[in-house]
Amino acid sequence: MTRIRAFGEGFPPQSVGIVGVSRKEETRAPGYSGLKLFRSLRTSGYAGRLYPINPKTPEIDGATTYPDVLSVPEQLDLVVIAVPAAVVPKVLEDCVAAKVRTVQICTSGFGETGTEEGKLLDDTIRRIIQGGNLHVLGPNCMGFHIPSARFRMFEELELAPGPVAFISQSGGHARSFLLHGPDAGIGFSKAFSYGNALAIDAVDFLDYLADDPETGIICMYLEGIRDGRRLVDLVKHVNPEKPMIVWKAGLTDPGARASASHTGSLKGDEQIWNAFYRQTGAVRVETLDELIDATMSFVHLQPISRARAAVLGVGGGATVSNGDVCGREGIETPTLSQPTLKAMSEYILLVNQGMANPLDIPAALSDPRALSRTLQLATEDPQIDLVIVCVAAEFLAGAWGDPMPAFKECLSEFVQG
Repeated sequence: MTRIRAFGEGFPPQSVGIVGVSRKEETRAPGYSGLKLFRSLRTSGYAGRLYPINPKTPEIDGATTYPDVLSVPEQLDLVVIAVPAAVVPKVLEDCVAAKVRTVQICTSGFGETGTEEGKLLDDTIRRIIQGGNLHVLGPNCMGFHIPSARFRMFEELELAPGPVAFISQSGGHARSFLLHGPDAGIGFSKAFSYGNALAIDAVDFLDYLADDPETGIICMYLEGIRDGRRLVDLVKHVNPEKPMIVWKAGLTDPGARASASHTGSLKGDEQIWNAFYRQTGAVRVETLDELIDATMSFVHLQPISRARAAVLGVGGGATVSNGDVCGREGIETPTLSQPTLKAMSEYILLVNQGMANPLDIPAALSDPRALSRTLQLATEDPQIDLVIVCVAAEFLAGAWGDPMPAFKECLSEFVQG
């Protein structure tokens, strides 16, 4: 098989052709149409050149349209294809002739359907891609999100810049992470939704991001991977400099069945993936919430040489659970020094409370002034490298009234101070 040249030429794109920009929105299908993407890029402030392609009308939303890719008056960095599957091979042939640098096929209905027709279309476009040496994302993908270039994957997404890159086989997971990440203080350098991975795969984007100056943390959502050895080697190389968080889906029979119909990916062996995490040091997550939490930790926390924690919590059972979690994860919970315990005892009564680490101190956690003092004492203790505050929201909004705003302000001021 002819190897596609390395991804990165003409990226981020400065010239974009969108094939399948209709005059009005006629579909209620999920995802986006050519018209949605065209309008989204115009309203986002994308500074590159946009070329809507539609042979049936001379203009759309006041912009001149072109009948096909070959009619566009410049070499395009990116062509986005949003037309029915049967038309895609002809558009790809035009892209080869026009020397387009990268192509994104939004359209679904290929090998992931499991039908003979879908498999034949896969074979057809694979031959065109390999013969024309094209970079092709997809089929069945949402493409790119690049805040620094004002290039938006979905119209509702905030263009929040930051150090986090996301390589996702799922467009839905990409949307969710990009939508909710900014609420956790996560900003993005680039995101790639690449779908069926018929031509270029996650490792191609990882290779690009390894040298991307905007990217400091790399997250991945994978259903299948073609070149496992290359992935392992790249992650080993990248992870020491740019922390990697990997969510591998489809390791169970139900998940594998869903993955096969989603992107045509085959089930992975869980033992192999367990070895992958051990060998590479990549952080393992298994849900979107875990992905956001792990990423938020890398974005906001400073590296430490040891993990000796003071754990502040509420309730005897919760304190025991906190200790178990720390023990399983290799986080030490040493006894606080005598000067620290003496200072805390001046305002923390040992009535239904406890200062063995993990600490059970509901009174201090419900009083911003006491909490501020506790955080200060814990961080100044020579035995402690970090402080973990673990308190349920219902405690703060329960019998103590609603100290949540003051609680959040206290933590924010302490971190910033």
